[in-house]
Amino acid sequence: MRLADEIDRRAGLSPDQFEREFLRPLRPVVLTDAIAHWPALGRWSPQFFKTEHGDLEIEVDGETMRLGDLVDRIEESTEDSPAPYLRNQALSEWPPELFAEVVPMPSCTRPNWLESRFFPSRRPLTYPEVYIGGRGARFPVLHYDGLHTHAFLMQLYGDKEYIVFSPEQTAYMYPSDDDPNKSRIDDVLEPDLTAYPLFDQAQGARFRLHPGETLFVPAGWWHTARILSPSVTVSINAVNRANSVAFRRDYCAAIARRSRLLSLVIGSGLRVGQATRLFELGAR
Repeated sequence: MRLADEIDRRAGLSPDQFEREFLRPLRPVVLTDAIAHWPALGRWSPQFFKTEHGDLEIEVDGETMRLGDLVDRIEESTEDSPAPYLRNQALSEWPPELFAEVVPMPSCTRPNWLESRFFPSRRPLTYPEVYIGGRGARFPVLHYDGLHTHAFLMQLYGDKEYIVFSPEQTAYMYPSDDDPNKSRIDDVLEPDLTAYPLFDQAQGARFRLHPGETLFVPAGWWHTARILSPSVTVSINAVNRANSVAFRRDYCAAIARRSRLLSLVIGSGLRVGQATRLFELGAR
């Protein structure tokens, strides 16, 4: 495996420049000034969440705990003994004053067709998500985001290391049979090349994301992350003209799977609402 040690980092891009140079050609980039207007920047830290919202109940990898208790573990997190990693936490489930500190979304995320009322979903198909973790933690799977959505990852505190691979590298990624947007490779930096020999031919990029920076991961790009220091990140997914064809294909396939699932509901006794929730979770 070969990993370049950097990625394009840009500031002061106009919406037209971003679309022309990165969005339409589906090229990743780090924007160094996209969230400079956010009140959360310079304010949100693990200790902020402990002090202001420490009593929030959260669930991480099946374990229920207080947010303040998680932060205590994050502060003691090490490479050899990483703390649990709170990830994909919907900001909409937390106090509304937090959402007010991460708006408006950066202009690079717009237009976002996931915000349209066209989609027959019981809940929005896009919303900000929060990630809070400590040194040594990592995202559990190499993947590209579901339904071929774009990902915008906005770093508010601490440093993360990302590894990304273009869609052209999919032949080396060993996609799961059940979840083709997820790789079967457990550890990107120390892969089992006996089980996954083609991964040794993969070419990607490895780089760091610092506070105040936004990483654009285009649709179909494989990626994963490792936390280098106590970290707070916010993400949002998007669909627009650049990824609409792939999204439409994946979305229609997901609807078809839901139709089959709902047919099974009639025979199994599972409530329609429960089945719909399962579909929505699987689609993400």
